[in-house]
Amino acid sequence: MKSKYHSSLKKLLLTSPVDRELYLSKREIRIKNIIQNLGLDKNQIPTIHIVGTKGKGSTAAIISSILKESNYTTGLFTSPHLTKITERIRVNFKPITQKDFCISFNKTWKKIKSKQTSLLGGTSFFEAIMIIALWHFKNQKTNIQIIEAGIGGGDDSTNYINPILTLITNISLDHQKILGNTIESISLHKSGAIKENIPVISAPQTKIALNIINKKSKQRNSSLIYAPQHIETTSRKTTSRYQSFTATTQTNEYKIKTSLLGKHQVENISLSILAAEKLIQKNYKISKQNIENGIAKATWDGRLQIITKQKNTYFIDGAHNFYSTTQLIESLKEINKKNFILIFGTSSGHLYKKSIESLASISKEIYFVKSRHPKAVPTSYFTNTAKTTFYQYPDVKSALTKLKNKNENILITGSIAIAGEALEYLKNITPELYPYL
Repeated sequence: MKSKYHSSLKKLLLTSPVDRELYLSKREIRIKNIIQNLGLDKNQIPTIHIVGTKGKGSTAAIISSILKESNYTTGLFTSPHLTKITERIRVNFKPITQKDFCISFNKTWKKIKSKQTSLLGGTSFFEAIMIIALWHFKNQKTNIQIIEAGIGGGDDSTNYINPILTLITNISLDHQKILGNTIESISLHKSGAIKENIPVISAPQTKIALNIINKKSKQRNSSLIYAPQHIETTSRKTTSRYQSFTATTQTNEYKIKTSLLGKHQVENISLSILAAEKLIQKNYKISKQNIENGIAKATWDGRLQIITKQKNTYFIDGAHNFYSTTQLIESLKEINKKNFILIFGTSSGHLYKKSIESLASISKEIYFVKSRHPKAVPTSYFTNTAKTTFYQYPDVKSALTKLKNKNENILITGSIAIAGEALEYLKNITPELYPYL
């Protein structure tokens, strides 16, 4: 099975459009054709669509946990992955097995790579794995599915699955080469996911982003629930292991305790509570206790994850843009952690200079590293930005090996790939390698 799995992964990861212009212009008809040809459009599984810049994965995980606690069989499609591609496809939060991955791959691959698909520009890795996820969710008889968008919104491959609810997490600057250099441009992309007559719930936004979301909602007759106007959080307490607070909506008061740290997770949890209440209005059987217990049990690795090992305390976070970095620093200060050895690396497409400058303010020395990701930025690119003592190491493992048993606080951040490779080392996870990329 292992060889079949890796053979399938290779085909999947090497998938790319045959005609870029057609791939973009014919995306909707191509995806709908594949879905119809696989019978995935019949009795389509109710879908929650999550778009935004930051917090999509955490929000998806929280809602998945609430639905699981409410006894719904729940599909969850997220990206990117930390250590294994199978993390992207989950049912009741359990990643798809290699056996089930191969089954879903074999059932869908001919349609994904058909002549008809090629005539419409061909497909991409992200599009293909999304189709595999949809097949798996149908095969597992899920009651509801949560689909996280990639980097876009209206122009994202996930946008052609009809949702019952659209969630928009915080919008900030990221992927500027694709989405544009302003909050306005990025918000226009993200708000394109808003559908005719489908309710929208938004996390706190800048004034510019909120105006665009509000305008698009009105154009599409979609009721907009703006979280700051519908939920209030009070009595917040935080430690290095959990945070607690009271969340009050128009219909209920929730006592929240969660291992997800930081004020940004309060926003994600608030968005999830409002989503659960909207599902209740749609006759889903979700109790107040289901919501509180689901949040208490929700986890999401690589997001301010704290591991104590080898005399060190490791703080692992996949922050990959400046907004995420500022949120991370604020969260660390809240738990009274201000002096770190920093391990930093990132991938192309993200502006890292301001992130390094900010992280240097809480770091006594920096270890620049390069992940295995094909788009990883070489460490030499970072050296002119460092304002403190720094070193260059070829990978995450070598830096962590050097720092073993130092009795230090070690902060590891810059990208999900860096966070994933740190977890491989600290949790003795065998790396899933893709040497052909």
